[in-house]
Amino acid sequence: MPTWPARDERGNALAALCRATQRDHSSYALVRTRDRAHELRGGESEVGTARPSKATDEMIERARTEGRPWRMLDEGDVDAGQAGVNPDERGVVYEGLIWTAVEPGGEEDFGPLYDFGQPNWGCVEIQYRELR
Repeated sequence: MPTWPARDERGNALAALCRATQRDHSSYALVRTRDRAHELRGGESEVGTARPSKATDEMIERARTEGRPWRMLDEGDVDAGQAGVNPDERGVVYEGLIWTAVEPGGEEDFGPLYDFGQPNWGCVEIQYRELR
């Protein structure tokens, strides 16, 4: 059964490493499959949005068909004022699929966080689903 890693299990150390290096936005593609901020607050949904702008159509299709599931979290701000939030959902802003040109676990895995998660919602963490 697929599981998400415990929050902060891996994100903090790798996030710091990624911030210290420059990413090549052309080495990954992602597609958003869930926009929880939209679910909670309304407005325009970003489900189906593909990024980054340098990604080719082929890369985006690979993200849709071969992508690894991810989710992006803020520090709980998205849930502010919401009653009855499932603890497993607290802080989740976006979910999606990512394809990278290199093996998983590299700097490219943090591209979505720095490309749109931090600037748009102040996201602080990205998690990848572990398949067991």
